[in-house]
Amino acid sequence: MGELRVAWWNLQNLFDTDDDPISADLDFTVEEGWTPEVYAAKKANLAAAINELHDGRGPELLGVAEVEGDAVFGELLDAIGNAHLRVVVDEKRSSDLRGIDVGLAYDERKLTPVETRSHVVHLRYATRDIFEVVFELRETGEQLVVIACHWPSRRQGRWRSEPFRIAAAENVGYIVRDHVRLDAQAYLEAKAADDLAAVQAKWETKVLIMGDLNDEPADRSLVEHLQASSELDRVLGPTNEIRAFRAEVAAYRGDDTFLYNASWKFFGPENTGTFFIDSTADEAFANRYQVLDQLIVTRGLLAPGGLRLDLDSVAIHATPTVATPSGRPRGFDRRTRKGTSDHLPVVARLAY
Repeated sequence: MGELRVAWWNLQNLFDTDDDPISADLDFTVEEGWTPEVYAAKKANLAAAINELHDGRGPELLGVAEVEGDAVFGELLDAIGNAHLRVVVDEKRSSDLRGIDVGLAYDERKLTPVETRSHVVHLRYATRDIFEVVFELRETGEQLVVIACHWPSRRQGRWRSEPFRIAAAENVGYIVRDHVRLDAQAYLEAKAADDLAAVQAKWETKVLIMGDLNDEPADRSLVEHLQASSELDRVLGPTNEIRAFRAEVAAYRGDDTFLYNASWKFFGPENTGTFFIDSTADEAFANRYQVLDQLIVTRGLLAPGGLRLDLDSVAIHATPTVATPSGRPRGFDRRTRKGTSDHLPVVARLAY
């Protein structure tokens, strides 16, 4: 049996020290105290924490948020010191006004990128990219679709900003749908050939969504719009199987596509979350530990055969390197040069 070690982490503003003329990154210049020494300390602290993941073996598939592009991400990988980790190059520059992006890195011994796409959700201002990568698992030839995303923040207030995250959720759901459902013409051809197996095989496509979603598992963007469920049986059970052709293509294409939110288990326990926040512009939070960083999968990653998510392995990494004794993230302090990020990493294992 093989394994693929997975991690997701919001790095909390990993910028270099240069003033980008396009992006609003003025807080991260030498004039503002973001010196080469501070930047080096930030990278070193993050690298040490990443090397802690998976009992010191580190990740083989790493997704990150709040990194200033592929070059800065590459510098972090250099600091990690794993010569086999490679950045998946995103040919499109981040559309975020501040110039921060999501990124994916992979162990070249385990994975090969087959296809990449960068999606932009067009609101009044374009959101951070949704980065979609199709990998091939080298040992088995199986394909794994990874969607890395960082949904719009709650900085303007949770409810005022909620429509932006709903828009992002709808876009991610649209991307997932096209991976697990045949297009209209292909469905008609499969129906004419009585090839239900082709429809069923597409339905079992293995998709992993990882991201800082800035909403919690029970929020509307996740449950109603992405259709990410807390119920394993809702996704894997017989009511979510395809057993026959639909009379109309539209009924097939427009049917529900339920996903499983593997991070829901963090939602209940006291003082458990990937982020800690006391209040925003319009709200003081009764529950300050929030589960914003999540791993969500299609039914194809839950089935017993082939590449699959080990549900017991999904965990929040909260060692003293990244978390306080009470479980709050140790955000980076440019004055003391201590800490890592204001988010905690999420780890998981895919078995095959």
